[in-house]
Amino acid sequence: IVPLPMIKNKKTVDPKDDTSTPVFQLETAMGAAIECFKGATAIVVPRTRFAPVKKCNDLLLLRSDAYVLEKSVPVLAPGIHSAPQIS
Repeated sequence: IVPLPMIKNKKTVDPKDDTSTPVFQLETAMGAAIECFKGATAIVVPRTRFAPVKKCNDLLLLRSDAYVLEKSVPVLAPGIHSAPQIS
C-alpha cells in the first residue's frame, strides 16, 4: 500500500442540483505517489501526444474508428473533421 495524502472534496449527490444531499468525495492524487519511489522523476509530455480521457465515453471515442495512431500519437482518422460527441 502506498501512503498517499487524502483529498476531501465537498460535493452534492447530484452535481447539477445544489439542493441535493451534500456529500464528501474522498480521493488521492496519484501524481503524489512519485515521492514514494526513490529516484523517480517526472517528464513533460506535450498535449499533442495524447487525448484527454476523463469519462468512459472519452475512452470509447478514442478506441473507435474516429481516431488513428500516427507515430504513437492519436489523431482524427482521415475524413473525420472533428471528434464526434458521445452522450
